Amino acid sequence: MRRLVRSESYARARLVTATLFAVFGAVIIVRTLLKVGPVAAAVPAYILGLALLALAVVRFRDYRASRRAP
Repeated sequence: MRRLVRSESYARARLVTATLFAVFGAVIIVRTLLKVGPVAAAVPAYILGLALLALAVVRFRDYRASRRAP
């Protein structure tokens, strides 16, 4: 298991999922803003979008750290 987690293909797979999370988070936020605007009823959608963006940032940071590690 340890060898799989340290492999280059696993790192690339996490990079792809990070990109997808970032895109989905941005789409959720933008579409919600365009459809309903900044209203209190849309707070869960904004939180979901921000959570996906935050997860993408963490995955990108982990990918960069794994590329630097020996």
